[in-house]
Amino acid sequence: MFLEIKYNMKVNNYNEQLKKSMSIQDKLFWQSFFENKIDWQVTLQQEYAGIDGYINNTKVQFKLRETYYNDILIEFAHTNGEKGWINKQDQECEYIFFGWRNYDFIYCFKWLLLQEFWQKNQVNLINMYGIKNAINKNKITLNTPVPFKELNKIANIKNKII
Repeated sequence: MFLEIKYNMKVNNYNEQLKKSMSIQDKLFWQSFFENKIDWQVTLQQEYAGIDGYINNTKVQFKLRETYYNDILIEFAHTNGEKGWINKQDQECEYIFFGWRNYDFIYCFKWLLLQEFWQKNQVNLINMYGIKNAINKNKITLNTPVPFKELNKIANIKNKII
């Protein structure tokens, strides 16, 4: 069966993306959705384990995209043999939040439900929606854009607090 792979020629810089994700602007974006203060005090080791912060002592991960798409991009593998974030068994987050700059809503998922959904449906999702790559300095990540229509049973939408 033929799989469509879309090539992205832009090289991503993980350190720049990490620095941006830790910026005041990104933190203010996420803070605007939660009445409770987000505790951002995490170590780099916790970051690698999928923890970007804590909300009411709950471990959370944030994924913020520049442009709105009608999907979430699920990273499932790297060309250097590493697993993508969805397939890592050592991820410690309890919730994962997806947002888009300049939008007033985010999608919320219980980590284990999203991971279970992927495990059960990954072959069909890849066949239906293809593979998009992201070129990084030392590896290429393999991703599948999964439309919200596929995720509506396990997703919650949260609007900004006004």
